[in-house]
Amino acid sequence: MAGQDIRKTGFVLTCLVPGLTLYLWLVVVPFIKTLELSGYRFSGVSTKRTWVGFENFAELGNREEFWWAVRNSFTILLVVAPILLLMAMGLAHLAQGDSKGAKLMRTIYLFPNLISLVAAALIWRAAYNPSVGLLRGIGLTGPENGWLGDVGTAFGAFAVAFVWVSLGFYTMLYCAGLAGIPGEVHEACELEGAKGWRKYWLVTRPLMWPVRRVASVHVTIASLGVFALVNVMTEGAPSNRTETMLHSLYRMMTMGVNLARQRRWGL
Repeated sequence: MAGQDIRKTGFVLTCLVPGLTLYLWLVVVPFIKTLELSGYRFSGVSTKRTWVGFENFAELGNREEFWWAVRNSFTILLVVAPILLLMAMGLAHLAQGDSKGAKLMRTIYLFPNLISLVAAALIWRAAYNPSVGLLRGIGLTGPENGWLGDVGTAFGAFAVAFVWVSLGFYTMLYCAGLAGIPGEVHEACELEGAKGWRKYWLVTRPLMWPVRRVASVHVTIASLGVFALVNVMTEGAPSNRTETMLHSLYRMMTMGVNLARQRRWGL
């Protein structure tokens, strides 16, 4: 028995060590290096660095745009993302079955995923255009500065675009989860008198937990990592109302690099 346990442990370690080594090398070490670099002040393009400790974090905390970015990112995570997942679950249920509506839903729900994220951002920016946009064409004129140009509507307009771009993927994910539930389970529920909302809450929802868990993790990463959509649509305007954390850090980095180049060339 001892020999079998040793061989089993050796086999497990053999399987774990390559993956663990890659994880340490590609994730843990860069993370530690990033924390180390956060204590220095440097241009990003030069090897000259000055240790400043927590001064960078203090300076970051004094930036209004950073707090708008934090607020917007967590609003996407805590408000927009749950709405997105609920809509995806509803569309996934509508796509089940052999009715014409279900077949149509299965045909169109992945359309946003067929185009690139940049192209989708350009489409929505054009749709929100206050002069010749699609919304103006159908009578939804909106604010004078446009839906993306007004501080009261910019974030909501951006959130609609974010949901539209993301909805197809999560609908597909939930459709796969619903398809994995055996038909006998649904039949047994109906024989027991559980139908509609009661069947979903007591049977479908618990069986969908693995899929819902994957969707929750993925939407968390996507919500906190919004960059391309905001960079193309608004660049954080107006007045940082659509700024996100990743885009804010990108802007500060590019500003620092440009400033360093100007100083280097005496501009």
